[in-house]
Amino acid sequence: MLARVCVRRSISALSRKRALSAAAAATVPAPVQDGEDGEIGVSENVRSIADQICNLTLMETGQLTKVLKSRLGIGDIAIGAAAPAASASAAVEAEVVEEAPPVEEKKEFNVKLISVDPSKKIKLIKAIKESVPGFNLVAAKKLVESAPCTVRENVPKADAEKLQAALTEFGAEVIMD
Repeated sequence: MLARVCVRRSISALSRKRALSAAAAATVPAPVQDGEDGEIGVSENVRSIADQICNLTLMETGQLTKVLKSRLGIGDIAIGAAAPAASASAAVEAEVVEEAPPVEEKKEFNVKLISVDPSKKIKLIKAIKESVPGFNLVAAKKLVESAPCTVRENVPKADAEKLQAALTEFGAEVIMD
């Protein structure tokens, strides 16, 4: 979807460039910014159209897109077919946008207790008391009896893995989320 938007922008920029060169227009001054909100100086007519477009529903937006495509003679363009028609800078911009951003590795995890083996319940309560700071026997017992629940939140990966290994050793089903 993002690549399609970039292609549309490059096509609309290309069509605007052609219109300006065809009309042999003189250099156009840069728009002046109005007010504190940084809004570009535009006519009241353009602002009212923009307000009307912003208030459209999703279905009305789709209908508007179809009408504008038919009136302006814009057909459905495949992403690969649009790149040769775009200028060199627009093609480079489209390539940059299409690349997937690097996925950040999760650094903190939540350790969740899913289920408990009833035969090893007492050993598990003692393991939770020793593994989770600030827990006494009563708190550990309530935690085990309320499974499924979260044992610890926002724990570094190494600590979460140690806790998961310790609890699974005593018959608990634990996941890191």
